[in-house]
Amino acid sequence: MKVHKDRFRRPRQAEASVRLRPVFDDFHLLRMEGGYEYPRHQHTNYEVILVERGPYRCEVNGTELVLKRGQALVIKPGDWHQDHLRNGQRHYVIHFRVLSGEAGKQEPRLFRPDLAAEDQVCDGDFSREAWVLKELRRETIAEEPYAGAVQDSLLEVLFWRLLRGLKPAAVSQELRRLPMHEVQREEIAAALAGFLEKNPGVHELAAALQMSPRHLTNRTRELFGQSPARLLLQLKMRRAAELLNHSTLRVSEVSEALGFVNPFHFSRVFRRHHGHAPSVHPSPPR
Repeated sequence: MKVHKDRFRRPRQAEASVRLRPVFDDFHLLRMEGGYEYPRHQHTNYEVILVERGPYRCEVNGTELVLKRGQALVIKPGDWHQDHLRNGQRHYVIHFRVLSGEAGKQEPRLFRPDLAAEDQVCDGDFSREAWVLKELRRETIAEEPYAGAVQDSLLEVLFWRLLRGLKPAAVSQELRRLPMHEVQREEIAAALAGFLEKNPGVHELAAALQMSPRHLTNRTRELFGQSPARLLLQLKMRRAAELLNHSTLRVSEVSEALGFVNPFHFSRVFRRHHGHAPSVHPSPPR
């Protein structure tokens, strides 16, 4: 028997979305027959205009903008906006909020304060993202369990892809730090993964990352919410589950491979972390 396994890892430079998330409110597809000047209005939330058939003309904070098919415009809270709607044009309008995953924290800004209206236009062809909107509509109509969670997840796909189309200089400092934090998270996790067979102290871990022990402890608490020792233990438990699930190693052999003093200690830690003994963890037949 041959097994072909293609593994696709998370990109190293991927953005960290865990502390920032868009929350879907509503969307609609606007199809024009004739012309209409939509009154000038001020936004209290975020709005995305995604042009299906253009051109789409509007005014944002006194600046006239023209978008062609596939382009997208992100309107932020506080913006003054007026649509110049013309016959034959079609565009999607999506309303959403942006929340931080940290309790009590102020809603984050997407853009820098002195942004020009032209910099709110996303560079690229986003017409291929219409599938997200069709799925949002399907979830609304079906009214099945967890529809709201599915809609928020779908919106996240569109949100981060639109953000990718904005000029880096247009994005707020808070968002520009997210990719850097994600790289640091992966650098620390990769360095600790090199110690899965050992039981190092914080000084040894810090030396591997060329940090002081205090700086490493502060960074792991900021980026992972736990100490270096707890993070290493979490990585060991994840690796233990992989070995028990995808190899023919016995519990005692996994315990030894991960640097535990004895299988009894390993079993106690494993049970505390996974909620069951390693001996009952799924494993391939011998």
